[in-house]
Amino acid sequence: MTTATRKPGLIIPKEAASLRTLTATMAVMCYLACLAIGALILINQAVDNWSRGLSGEVTVQVREIEARDIDVDVAAVLALLRDTAGVISADDLGRAAAEKLLEPWLGTEGLDALPVPRILRVTVQPDTPPDYEDLAQKLAAVAPGASLDTHRRWEDQLTRMAGTLMLVSALILLLISGSAVAMVIFATRAVLDANRQTVDVLHLVGAEDGYIARAINRRFLATGLWAGGLGVLLALATFLLLGYAGLPQADGLASASRSLFYLPGTKWWLTPLALLAVPAVATLLALITSRITLLRMLRTLP
Repeated sequence: MTTATRKPGLIIPKEAASLRTLTATMAVMCYLACLAIGALILINQAVDNWSRGLSGEVTVQVREIEARDIDVDVAAVLALLRDTAGVISADDLGRAAAEKLLEPWLGTEGLDALPVPRILRVTVQPDTPPDYEDLAQKLAAVAPGASLDTHRRWEDQLTRMAGTLMLVSALILLLISGSAVAMVIFATRAVLDANRQTVDVLHLVGAEDGYIARAINRRFLATGLWAGGLGVLLALATFLLLGYAGLPQADGLASASRSLFYLPGTKWWLTPLALLAVPAVATLLALITSRITLLRMLRTLP
């Protein structure tokens, strides 16, 4: 059996310093990648929730007009809304709710004397909403002080902001991947330089470059698996710690961490699948990068 067909042995010892350093560094990178993936999932989930909430609800504001009774206008607007196709419900939040919205800017003094508008919350069918242009015209006809807000502007702004955050998270993942590739290249060169005498002896006895590369690749396979698995475990521990630590200062962060593993609908598998992909990608990066680097370096050896 020739060296080209014989099963390669382990040329690189487990305790090689460069491999230990690579394992630790890649574990940290995999951990950061898991955090970035978690951020991507949370942003996507938040955008879906915002879109569903905004598309299922509109707001009607009724301003007080001179020589008109605002209570009569509100009653007329409510009657029109409840008779409109595509409207599920319409409710008057009352003057107190409008005053509470103004308190952060105007305070509580003197609000009774101000012409505070009334806010009506309207729930619509997301799939078959009413004709908003026609509805706005009808509202103006029954109450000159009535105006319709479909929240479209806010939805567009939230979508753009979420898109920017998702792009940043994706760029972070790319930077982490690029850094991992650079680390593997550095570690591969260090391993080959540290074991140059062993490689020279193998060449003397007839070992081909592919045989040597496969033998060294086995160490990088184990390194990728260990680093990826350790990074995922650290990320899971972080999510669980944030989700169930019970810190009152981080209630929002805790809810977000818990929601990673309780996605609504049929997306419950998304987080586990994305996190399990990290060790696989780390292993592939380690294998492919180290093999290409090894073969290129081995060809330059005498």
